[in-house]
Parts: sequence; structure tokens; C-alpha cells
Amino acid sequence: MPGESDRSRRPRQAPWYALAAVDVLLIGLSLVVFALFDHVIPRKGIPAADVTYAPAPTQSQIQAEAATAVPAETADAAQASATPEPAPVGDFSARFADKFTGGEVIATDTSYTSANISVTLTRYDTIYEGSPVVYYIEDIYIRQIDSFRTVFAKDTYGKAIREDVVNMSQRTNAIAAINGDYYGVGTPGLCIRNGVLYGSNPESGDEALVLFRDGTMKVYHDQSSIDVDEIMAQGAWQSFSFGPRLFDENGGIQVEVKKGLYTDPRCVVGMVEPGHYVFMVVDGRQDGYSAGMTYAQCAEVMQSLGCTLAYNLDGGATAQMTFMGQLANQPTGGGRSTSDMLIIVD
Repeated sequence: MPGESDRSRRPRQAPWYALAAVDVLLIGLSLVVFALFDHVIPRKGIPAADVTYAPAPTQSQIQAEAATAVPAETADAAQASATPEPAPVGDFSARFADKFTGGEVIATDTSYTSANISVTLTRYDTIYEGSPVVYYIEDIYIRQIDSFRTVFAKDTYGKAIREDVVNMSQRTNAIAAINGDYYGVGTPGLCIRNGVLYGSNPESGDEALVLFRDGTMKVYHDQSSIDVDEIMAQGAWQSFSFGPRLFDENGGIQVEVKKGLYTDPRCVVGMVEPGHYVFMVVDGRQDGYSAGMTYAQCAEVMQSLGCTLAYNLDGGATAQMTFMGQLANQPTGGGRSTSDMLIIVD
């Protein structure tokens, strides 16, 4: 029959569920390829050696330049005098004179003191809500802001470039160090490291922590509102894009932080006052050893240490601390390589 002949020549359609399965498979394959290129396969980055770092000038250098300045008597000189003065540089010699030595280095398994820095490492074992928790504190004093630095994995700024934290600590002679914001995964926000602006791709609503050359820290609650040129002129020295901030504007525990009830390994940086900083790493996800902390619990610890500002960095298996080039904590799963670290150098 004609109708039967037509159907015999018409290609048979696959069932709807087979087509749906193919669609799901293709979507999954696309996500895998995206993840490889976005998170796993390193992209060509900017070698740190090819970037001119801007070490913080000392206060004496600024004063010497001011003393030798030519009076503004001509039009050209008048225009030059309108140039903004250099941003103030953190020199905390007088403030913390009793924290440093006259030049000798005094080091133990848990402390390091020199003419430039003072670091004390302390391990705390406690119980939170019936579960054991272990966390580590590095209490830090620096004479000048240049001792508070950052380092990129393989000394390169770029996507999915990673390095073991111990390697980074040892090759930079870091006395104290914690992991950073793992900028190399996803879309990085504001990235200023050692006075150099590497990237500014802020997303509305994301928080950013900025450390300035004068030693102060400030949290910007919405990166899209940051005037990058302005904060660079003000002396931005380091910046990190992660969060959340743990304190509100009045120094109390932030309301949103109190809502986070799950425990995890954590990494936090805090400031007591300019020149006096705190690194905190909490071990977690390890039954019988350490369950981790909530954001609010971390905030309580930082408050007890006198911090006026505290900011959460990347946690989980990334949460790692080193002291004198050796791993100080016991990260979950043995830890993982990362893209950047905060380091204190002598």
C-alpha cells in the first residue's frame, strides 16, 4: 500500500528519552571541558619577575626627598607641586620597639624575633558544641609594611597556576605564611599584590580586603564601587577577594556571619592595629581530631585576640599555615596546592 511504502522509507525517530540522554551527555561533556580550561589547565600568566614591583619607600626616604625638593617658583614647579604626595608608609618601629631585637635573631620551634619582625605560633585545642577543634594562631608584629608580602604560585599571575604551600614558603624564606584567596580559580576580583595592580574584574556584591602601605586594612563590601585609581593613589599594598568579613562597622560579629552554622576548615587574616596582625587556620573535617569552626566561632576567637578587623580567606583543603618553611597545621586530605599565599618575611 502507498502509505506503508512511505513509512518504510521514512527514517525511524529515536525515543524521546534517548534524545534527552544525548542532550544530558553533551551538556556534561561541555561542563567538563569548561572546568578543565577554567580550573585545571594552567593558562599563560604574567611572570612576577617581568613585573616591576614597587617596594614601599621608607619614611626616611620620603623625608629625604621632601628636604631636597626645589621650591615651586616657576609655572612648571607649581604644576609639579600639585602632584599628590606619596602615600604614607607604615613604619612601626616606635610603636612596637619592645617587640624587636637590636639585630640578632632569636628563634625557637614556635617563635621568631629579629630586628624587623616578631612572630609567635600557638596551637589551641578546644571543644565546640561537644566536638574537638584544633586551630593555630600566628601573632605577628612588623617594623615596616614591606615585611607583609604575598607570593604567586611559580611566581606567576595567571589562571589555574598552583604550587605547594611549603615550596612557596621555603623559596621565599617566609617566617609565617597562610594561603590566600585562591584567585586563580573562577573569575578573580581586585588583585593587588606587593603594590602592583594585576587585575580588577570586580563583581557586584563581592567583598574585598585591602591592606594599605600605612598598615591599615579596609573591607570594601561591594567591589563594583571601588575606584581602583583612587585606592592605588592612597597606597594599596595588598588586596584579597574572598570573604566574608567577620566584623561589622562597630566591631561586632556581622549578622550574616552568625547565620552560617556549618563547620569547616578555615583561614582568616586579622588586624589588631597597623603593624600588628594575626593569621588563623582552623583544621576541620577530621573526626576525632578537629571538626572545624563556623564563621561566628572564628570571629569570636579573633575578637578575643584583640582584632578590630577580620576577613575570611579560602578554606577547606586549602586552609594551610607554615612557620619557618614547615607546615604547621594538619590540613584535611593532606591539603592542596594553591595559587597564592600571604607571607611575613624578615
